[in-house]
Amino acid sequence: MSVYPSSCRFVFVNDFEWQSNKWNSYYGIQNQLKTLFKTVNYEAKNADNFKTDDLNSEISAAFGYFANLSFYKNDEMAKNNHLIKPKLMIRYAPGHMRKLNTGSPLKYSNLFNFNKTQDIDVIETGLSTALGFEYKKSNLLNDKTIGEEKLSFGIGQIINSEENEKIHAKTSLNQRFSDVVGDSSFSISKNLKLNYNFSIDQNYNDFNYNEISSDFLTKNTKFNIGYLEEKNHIGNQEYLKTDLEVNLSDSGRIGFATKRNLLTNSAEFYNLSYNYINDCLKAGILYRREFYTDRDIEPENSIMFTISLVPFGDINSPKFDR
Repeated sequence: MSVYPSSCRFVFVNDFEWQSNKWNSYYGIQNQLKTLFKTVNYEAKNADNFKTDDLNSEISAAFGYFANLSFYKNDEMAKNNHLIKPKLMIRYAPGHMRKLNTGSPLKYSNLFNFNKTQDIDVIETGLSTALGFEYKKSNLLNDKTIGEEKLSFGIGQIINSEENEKIHAKTSLNQRFSDVVGDSSFSISKNLKLNYNFSIDQNYNDFNYNEISSDFLTKNTKFNIGYLEEKNHIGNQEYLKTDLEVNLSDSGRIGFATKRNLLTNSAEFYNLSYNYINDCLKAGILYRREFYTDRDIEPENSIMFTISLVPFGDINSPKFDR
């Protein structure tokens, strides 16, 4: 359940998700069925792509089949475990959807997500198939159990039955063949990890997205620095991002994040946050200072409160601007 207020509309969304127990076929294929039902109630005033009646109610659904097959090999001499896992998801969502004015680039991390739009009130419609595979190399312990992951790589693509012009072009999900997306990670040590995410155009020649980052971990601190490049339909930007997270106690966590545009040589935002976390509740406060390319516009400061009730959902306050 989610509540999403804004200056132009009020949206109340309920999601009902069901997935079957996983079962293995005779050939070792792991299978699972998934279903998502979404009800949306909203009031809209002067909002693009929304009905402007007093109260509107909409129902949408999606149905899917997910399968994967694991191949592994234990190299006892080198004390390594190798795992290759092909994956497939067939998904169908009937009905219609409203046109989306924004979107996020498709990544391997959400390639097999049942719903890949960033709008909580929309399910992307149509028939599609997600194909991909993963490779992982992990330490093999003396008792032949799998230990810490040393290397991972994943790559995949979505094939749609037809184009969908209502999905934003930035996602590449509006095309019959999406971008080829992938990610990889390499653990140099227990404290240092390198990551690389990419997106290749469906012509298999042009890179539309590159993200290189590193994670440095200690007992109470996590520091991340990354370089991000967007090209073609995804954008035309280069960024440098940093993120610092410090555990003050078992339940208290403070974070600082910033993003700098390398093309304009200017900061885009600073985030400072504090979160209280326990088994069933996550409550936090976020202070954000956002800058603009137009120097005549003053930086915008805002504060937002967030509450997550496990397993019910999230409640976010509107931003309070200063």
